[in-house]
Formats: sequence, C-alpha cells, structure tokens
Amino acid sequence: MPNESSEPRRRGAVRTEALLQVTLDLAGEVGYAGLSIEAIARRAEVGKHTVYRRWPTKAALLLDALHRVWAADLDYRDTGDVHADLREQFVRSVAALVRPPIGPVYRAVIAEAQSDPAARATLDERFLRGVERSTLQRITRAQDTGELRADVDLALAAEVLCGSLYYRHLLTDRPVDETAIDGLLDMFMAAYGSRARTRRPGEVCG
Repeated sequence: MPNESSEPRRRGAVRTEALLQVTLDLAGEVGYAGLSIEAIARRAEVGKHTVYRRWPTKAALLLDALHRVWAADLDYRDTGDVHADLREQFVRSVAALVRPPIGPVYRAVIAEAQSDPAARATLDERFLRGVERSTLQRITRAQDTGELRADVDLALAAEVLCGSLYYRHLLTDRPVDETAIDGLLDMFMAAYGSRARTRRPGEVCG
C-alpha cells in the first residue's frame, strides 16, 4: 500500500521538475529579459504563488533550472582516467555554454549579478559552487586512487580549473576550444599528477 505521507512530496517533486523545464523552454524562446515569474506560471498552468513559494526571484529559478541540466547532462563521468574525464566534461560544458538555453541565460544572470548582490550570492550558491564541488569530487577520487599527488589540497585547483574556462568564455573574445582545454589540463597534470601514474612506458626514473 502506498505511503500516503509520501504522495504530497512526490507530487511536489514532479511539479518542481515541470516548472524547471518550463523555465528553460521559455527562456530559450523569449530570452532572459522577456522572462518573468508570471509568464512561467502561465505556461505551467499554475498560480504564480506556486512558483514564488519555491523560488523568491527569477534569478534563483533560472539558476536552479540551469543546475538541473548541468547535473543531469554535464556531470563528470568516472572512467578511471582523470585527465580523460576532465577533458570530456570540459568539452561538453563549453559546447553547452555557447548555445541556448544555457549560454544566453547564463550570460544574462552573470550580467545581473554585477549590480545585484542578492543575484550574485544566488549565482555563487546555486550554480558556481555546485560546478566547483563536482570538479573537486572527481579530482579527489583521482587523488584517492593514486592518479594525483596525495600531499596537496585540491580545493583551489578545482576553482582554477573551472574558473579559467568561464573567464575566457565570458570576458574575452578568445576561443574556448580543445587547444585551450588541453593547455589547462596539461598544466594541471604537471602540477598535481602522480609521477608513479603519469610516467611513460619505458621511462627510467631518475
């Protein structure tokens, strides 16, 4: 027999997922400037109080919607090769950042965050920290398995890995292509790679 107390939670989770999807769909159609809580509520056929009860601002709703896509489609794989996994995830992430819905919406939220401290805090809490956390988790697992040096704190490395690509994409006209990704990862592995795991076949240890 179903647990009746769990039914409202399940319905709430389904509604939350539906609202996040509607937000992404509508953002892709009208852009950030044309998006509003009222428009999202109309498209989802719910009262706007239903949306506000979950998200106090448009930025919070958009960032949760973007995080949903990121967590579902763009999180790290774990093949046992940290260099390959970082490279594959960065290539996919960059591709997502240059096309709708993630690219234009993310740029718009970044722009709003420059003049709105609340939006900046929401951006950090609901998106950037999540991206850094998933990167840190992946490289920490590589540290545990001996691919990366055991004597270093990788928290700053995770921030640098993520931040370098976002900086180039958002603030410069330089391409975030595979050459840039490979250069970044080469520096990371040179600094943090375990010599025992990165030594080439036939190489003699000096």
